[in-house]
Amino acid sequence: ASNKKNSIIIYLDRSGGLSKLIEDCKQTGAVYRFSFDVNPSDVLELDATLGDCILHDPVKAVSLFQSVIRYTTIGYLKWLRVNVVLKPTHLPPFPNYCLDLSEFPRGYGPMRPLALEGLVIAMTRVTKYTQGARFLCSEEKCPCSRGFQHIRVHAPGATESATVRSDFTCFLCSSLLKEDVKSRVLGDKQLVELIHVRAVDVLGVHDAASLRYQSVTLFLRDELCNSMRIGHLYQVVGIPAHVHQWPNVTWSPCLVSNNFQNLQTAMACSPWRFAAIVANSFGSPVIPPGLYNTLKLGLLLSLVQTEDNPDSPYQLDVLALTSETLIIDRSRFFKCTCLFR
Repeated sequence: ASNKKNSIIIYLDRSGGLSKLIEDCKQTGAVYRFSFDVNPSDVLELDATLGDCILHDPVKAVSLFQSVIRYTTIGYLKWLRVNVVLKPTHLPPFPNYCLDLSEFPRGYGPMRPLALEGLVIAMTRVTKYTQGARFLCSEEKCPCSRGFQHIRVHAPGATESATVRSDFTCFLCSSLLKEDVKSRVLGDKQLVELIHVRAVDVLGVHDAASLRYQSVTLFLRDELCNSMRIGHLYQVVGIPAHVHQWPNVTWSPCLVSNNFQNLQTAMACSPWRFAAIVANSFGSPVIPPGLYNTLKLGLLLSLVQTEDNPDSPYQLDVLALTSETLIIDRSRFFKCTCLFR
């Protein structure tokens, strides 16, 4: 471990990381965040074991960098929590370091960096997340009722509840911890939907063994927010994680007309052709076929997700922006008539 730490100091010195470290020490708060761009090729050339650790065990690599930063800033960050973010500039061009968006399952493998390529189809606005929080023991006589013994920071793949919640206990006396809200450190977060670029060929003819594509959610944090644009193709290096599981899946039997069944059988050669044709012909009494297909597909998906309970969190709302309000009103009215059939 000491050899790896020495190699980290040498790499930071060569790459300008030590100068950046001095600038980042000017932060204030209970959690100090340090972000470093790491070139795996340069690290492997300097120390093969350290490079292997960065590529295959990023949690351990972060721990090593934290130890080095505490050592180099001894006396300054002695009692504060150090949050280190390592951002590989690239990965080796081998299959084991690539993630194909058409593969399944995803997110169940080792927590290590992988490279992927995808097309941005949607994104959220920038919101806040908790980078780090300070907790104090509720037992006044406990030494942890003061100081910085209980500091929690965000880790890759972790949800907000892993950093901040009300059931954490003290490691000394097992009493409940209470958060020092004034010491909470917030950061920016943005969600981006990526999909395989071949998925845009929705009306193309594919063979019977064609692949199915599903979008994945990419979390952009802090300085990476607003760095992507819808419709652009990006190559991304990140750590895949399974962060959410649908709470329940229910199935209710229903009658499907013979026309729909025949259409689905005939369009089985393409994963998108059936949905494209249904959306193309949906609402034909009020909208000519071939127009506003994206809007009609969204209305169909909204119909599928509609439940009797108006407070259900699984309702799918549709927001449409256009200058042709007449078309929107007609399509919305037509969708409402389908709810009562």
